[in-house]
Amino acid sequence: MIIQTSSGHVKGVQLNGCYVYRGIPYAQAPVGELRFKPPEAPPAWEGVRDCRSFGPIAHQNVDPNRTFPELAYSEDCLSLNVWTSGPAEQLRPVVVYIHGGGFIGGKGADCDGSRYAAEEDFVFVSLNYRLGALGFLALEEILGEEYATSGNNGMLDIIAALRWVQSNIAAFGGDPSNVTVMGNSAGAKCTATLYTMKAAEGLFQRAVAQSGATQSIRDKKTAALTASRLLKALGLKPEDARQLLELPAEQLIQAQMKAGPDTAGNLHMFGPVADGNLIPIDPIHYLQEAEKLPPLLIGSNEDEAAMFIYYDPGLQKPDSVTLSRLFGENQQEVWHSFFRHSETLPVEKAWSKALTEHLYAIGCMQLAQAVAASGAPVWMYRLTYGGWLGAIHGYEGSLINYAENKARDLSNEANDPYFIADEAAGLASGMRSAWNAFIRCGDPNTPELPAWPEYGPNQSVMMLQPDSFVQENLTPPIGISVQHQVWRT
Repeated sequence: MIIQTSSGHVKGVQLNGCYVYRGIPYAQAPVGELRFKPPEAPPAWEGVRDCRSFGPIAHQNVDPNRTFPELAYSEDCLSLNVWTSGPAEQLRPVVVYIHGGGFIGGKGADCDGSRYAAEEDFVFVSLNYRLGALGFLALEEILGEEYATSGNNGMLDIIAALRWVQSNIAAFGGDPSNVTVMGNSAGAKCTATLYTMKAAEGLFQRAVAQSGATQSIRDKKTAALTASRLLKALGLKPEDARQLLELPAEQLIQAQMKAGPDTAGNLHMFGPVADGNLIPIDPIHYLQEAEKLPPLLIGSNEDEAAMFIYYDPGLQKPDSVTLSRLFGENQQEVWHSFFRHSETLPVEKAWSKALTEHLYAIGCMQLAQAVAASGAPVWMYRLTYGGWLGAIHGYEGSLINYAENKARDLSNEANDPYFIADEAAGLASGMRSAWNAFIRCGDPNTPELPAWPEYGPNQSVMMLQPDSFVQENLTPPIGISVQHQVWRT
């Protein structure tokens, strides 16, 4: 089926009960003089563009085990993918999915929107955005005002994709006035950051943030330190920084992998920057003072940190070096949490709980309270059910996509911490139903879960497990105030 977009005609492929259009450019390739610059409109093309294959993915550390190994790494990565059942007089809800990967990895091709399109009658969009140094390296202090947006270009890429959706999605049968942005992990952090950006106003009507909020927004001090470390890793002095504009992208990625203090591939090195222009200096305060914001479905998992602890030897015991590289100037708060939990829990459990709270739970609470303060409806969840490692980071995604994964036999009970046992089939179905209801009409209440009240003044949280229930006044750890903490290193 051929569809006309603002840049030209595109032709997709019919697959799994819907049409798929892959690799549609939503912005010009950010190469040459456009490196470290904000995205620009894509050039038009003549004829019909063949969109059967995903486009190249953003430069990142090479992963030999990645899905779609045939996809090339390229700076020319700003493309998106659309799944739809076709044009329609009655326009359908739209989901725009932002992939995770710690701001240094991932791709839109990791998402499969087939079931959303074929079974839920949504129009599903996934996208690539610039990662790591190419998307989140703040260079204004080094290279001048011309590069004022460089610390947030990855976010501007996402906004450009949302603008493309506003202009083009109706041709695919999608309703541009009914757009839900959804993401997990870093994708959730990008989703949350959109709430703080005036440039994103009006581009989405609601959002789902799974295990991520605004906690990865860096202050300018941290952003400058990251830039300094990258230059040092490249063997460059500040006066030589213009070489960043010409070095091979692969060299930048190699440098960023050794530039930071994080042994886990610099997972916590990059993120959006509170520059006072695109993103307010104090994002949470900004949200608290904002007029009514889009409705939000947000939450975290009980054992988020357990996965990182299991796979990263550097995280497997409490020490000051670990907390310094993860939390910088905020590390003392995490020590306090750990010592309190150690009074009632084994050391390893107390360590995991403290990291989970400060990496994820508190940030989600901060955002939920701030968005609710604006008068917007907020629904919050806490996933307590999990696999043999517990309710680890990303486990809610496995539950929501349980039917797809089971059909494709993607889980292996013996060694996969994301395996979903049959006993959780009802929970998985209830979560999928609630998420879809929220996407469709902005309210997650369905008969498959207990009545789900708004977060509101009672701080009501849906505790997700096979026998789910609502808990009120789920508060942060004792002694920790829920206030914005800019990530400092």
